Amino acid sequence: MARRKRNKEFDRIEAGIKAVLGVLILLAFMTGGLNGFAERLISLTVLLLLGCVCVAAMAGIMMVARKAIWPLSKPATRRTAPYFSATPPQRAATTAPRPPKAVVAPEPVKAIEWNRETILKQMEAIDWYQFEKFCAAILKAEGYSVERKGGAQPDGGVDLIACKFDGNDTLIQCKHWRTWKVGEPVVRQMLGSMTDFGVKKGAIYSMKQWTQPAADFARKHSIEMVDGSELAERAQAVLSYETLDNILNNDTHHCPKCESPMVYRTGDFKPFWGCSTYPRCRGQIKAA
Repeated sequence: MARRKRNKEFDRIEAGIKAVLGVLILLAFMTGGLNGFAERLISLTVLLLLGCVCVAAMAGIMMVARKAIWPLSKPATRRTAPYFSATPPQRAATTAPRPPKAVVAPEPVKAIEWNRETILKQMEAIDWYQFEKFCAAILKAEGYSVERKGGAQPDGGVDLIACKFDGNDTLIQCKHWRTWKVGEPVVRQMLGSMTDFGVKKGAIYSMKQWTQPAADFARKHSIEMVDGSELAERAQAVLSYETLDNILNNDTHHCPKCESPMVYRTGDFKPFWGCSTYPRCRGQIKAA
């Protein structure tokens, strides 16, 4: 392979020399024919050699001049680290380091100072099932034994049965209506429940007040009417702060069927509180 490459190179050189000689002979013939051919050929060869020498001399002079001028035109740079250093040189910081952010401690949750106004406000925020538990807690604190009949099951117009040691029971219906007033039909239903249970006392606990016909009918049949303002005063008098915190906390809901904690559910429907044990228990409370 090496010999073939060398032969090719020699062939190229030989072809080049033949081409140059051919050009010289052609120029010699063109300038004077065969008379004095040898002298003209020699003179053309000398001129060609002198031209090559001049071109080579000029090229050498330019290379020397370029090497002499290039270091002067190149700006001097000073390296502070090797070119192939594994860790590049660190740059000086242009700005001062930022101080660490101050950590702001969360504000402690302020306990509600329970009074008539705050109790009444939280009564409107809780659901109907918590309202029943709230009324039962007031009665227990006042010395009654309370049986709860309400919840999600049909109650026959009775949510609580309050008893004292004298044996006189009181039937109680809890109406957690935020806008509606108690009308006469609700009072008539209570009278029917009193007759059915064989009880002489009845009461209706309501967030709002009642219509005048309902008040007249209740007074006629000894049915007590209690509104939210009176319930708030009674709760402030007999319930502890801890009990009020537990019952009037509107973030905690319990299932009216099984008393399990409830979960707030949303989706392509109206939000509601659903039992956490679903599907075993399907208790629900409409969200406020």
